[in-house]
Amino acid sequence: MDLNLLFPGSLVYVPGMMDAPTSSCVLLVEDYKKILIDPGGFASMKVLEDGLTSLGLSPDDITDILLTHFHLDHAFSSVFFSKATIHLHESFATRDYSSFGPIIGSVYSKIIDSWKSIETFSGGERILGAIDVLSSPYHSRDHVSFFLQTENHGRVFICGDVCARQIHYHEMRKGMRSDPAAAFVLKHFERADAVIFSHDLPLFKR
Repeated sequence: MDLNLLFPGSLVYVPGMMDAPTSSCVLLVEDYKKILIDPGGFASMKVLEDGLTSLGLSPDDITDILLTHFHLDHAFSSVFFSKATIHLHESFATRDYSSFGPIIGSVYSKIIDSWKSIETFSGGERILGAIDVLSSPYHSRDHVSFFLQTENHGRVFICGDVCARQIHYHEMRKGMRSDPAAAFVLKHFERADAVIFSHDLPLFKR
């Protein structure tokens, strides 16, 4: 399985005016499988399209989409991949999206309605034959991280929003945090050759 970073995530925040984060997006390729992890939000649609086009891929070529969690900055662009199976935590189905408000709640509902095929996990499984789902409910109750072996980058830890930026990892490493999320990140960081942060550049250790 080969891993391509389509784009690193970012954080754009203007108090009282704009809150537009978008997640890192990776493409995994193995034989006929073409898998996106966290395809991103509205703000990254253009760079997502450019990344796929540069690899000679169209939205119809994507077979699977994995979500670390169901937040708009990670999941919105899943609406463009009608042939893909969506893989996410089972608890997504029990959330009251209307509680997010009449506009944001309807966006969540429209995303779910766009999904033609859904497979859920609870954490602790291996899916698609090669990807370990790690339960990490420290950012949201449906949050997971992924760990996998790749041909081009060795062992890869995709931590999601439990460690969104490199600086958060360094705070954990220096003992500035000792909470369960920090222990989780440090454990799997030690196993990895590469780490994908959701809102920062990746870290390649080899």
